[in-house]
Amino acid sequence: MIPVRALRIREKVGYAFGDFASCLIWQSISVYLLFYFTNVAGVEQDAAVAIISVSKVIDGITDILMGFIVDRTRTRFGRVRPYLLTMGLPLAVSTVLLFSVPAALSVHGKLIWIFVCYNLVTSVFYTALNVPYSGMHNFLTDDSMERSRLSVIRLIFAYAAQTAVNFFVFTLVQALGDGTNESQAGWTGAMIVIGAATFGLALVTFFTTRERVGGAPGAAERPSVPVSLRSILHNRYLLLLLGATLISFTSNALISSSATYYANSVLENVDATRLITNAITIAMVLGLVFVVPQLLKRFPKRYIYQAGMLAAGAAGLLSSLAPTSLPALLALNAVKGMAMGATSSMMYAMCADTIDWGEYHTGIRVVGLGTALVQCMGKFGMGLGTALMGLVLSAGGFNANADTQTASGLNALIAVYTWIPGLIMLGAMGIMFAYRLDKLYPQVAEALRQRREAERP
Repeated sequence: MIPVRALRIREKVGYAFGDFASCLIWQSISVYLLFYFTNVAGVEQDAAVAIISVSKVIDGITDILMGFIVDRTRTRFGRVRPYLLTMGLPLAVSTVLLFSVPAALSVHGKLIWIFVCYNLVTSVFYTALNVPYSGMHNFLTDDSMERSRLSVIRLIFAYAAQTAVNFFVFTLVQALGDGTNESQAGWTGAMIVIGAATFGLALVTFFTTRERVGGAPGAAERPSVPVSLRSILHNRYLLLLLGATLISFTSNALISSSATYYANSVLENVDATRLITNAITIAMVLGLVFVVPQLLKRFPKRYIYQAGMLAAGAAGLLSSLAPTSLPALLALNAVKGMAMGATSSMMYAMCADTIDWGEYHTGIRVVGLGTALVQCMGKFGMGLGTALMGLVLSAGGFNANADTQTASGLNALIAVYTWIPGLIMLGAMGIMFAYRLDKLYPQVAEALRQRREAERP
């Protein structure tokens, strides 16, 4: 292992482009896929929600499998970089297919197409690219603060990608189609553009980064499945982070999956989708650039995470008081976005710290599996959130294809976009009261440094 502290800005930016690449596709799916299924492909809302929810379980399982694969990968390019080289193109192609459901197919044929393509995108190719990428900062440097900075800069780029998707997807669809948001040719063309960008930027990350931390291949670095699982089960801080991630992503899914419906039915302007989603993402970027770096100098990661969840939860609850007011919603979404940016960056930074704790506590370093489990809980949370949205909307009588909605349907939609995710975020804040690793980490880092110095030939 080559101990590394500060990284050059070129490598940091190159690393961050990997999340920009992933988020172009992730945000397109999160915000627009249900709208595409129901309004373009002509699939029933409940059927589409069911497929996505079930597929999230498959997606979570493949995350774990990919974690085991990463922990046993050894190539001349490193452990994680090879996947950025090989997975970008199939991810781009499968995304185009997902947004190109053939109109000639029967109802059941469309559902089969969606199930297969959705799982190729999320459970196979996105997982094979994003799980290794999410663990990359563990291999770039061994310094906790530098990894925190990497987490911040990657999320700045991720939210920049989300903002671009929010602003330009409908514009691309209209420009490449018949001028409406319901053009199949427009959606196919837009995804070709997004897929090409994803592929190209993944290559940028591959060519501008270098893995330094991890040591030479050896039996001790290739733990068996039972040994890896025991290491995870004895890592109480990682388990706490997994619980908080599951809960927080459930909340995130409620907000992102219902945003287009909310703009269309509550605000009565589907184009307002880009405004309410970008109020969140732009605030995230501003918070990551100007606020989070200053907070990191003064407060432990756990405190920043909890404060963010508290602010985001409160903003969600307050949003329910004036649900049809676009100015109020934009202001509260900005608060929510700044808070969520802080929590997301701390999640990735704390994940790296918990992996170090696991190595310190058990002697086993499982970067791939630890990172994959965080990804898995995030995807399980997205599935739970999507399923919960579907249940609440169905119970309220909301119909995405109806010209007008009933009062109960609108109330259900308001609930899944505002106060329900707000309450869930407060739950994630509560879990992290038991997280004490920030105080212990200096001792952990020094012990690992000494251990690695002793093992160096």
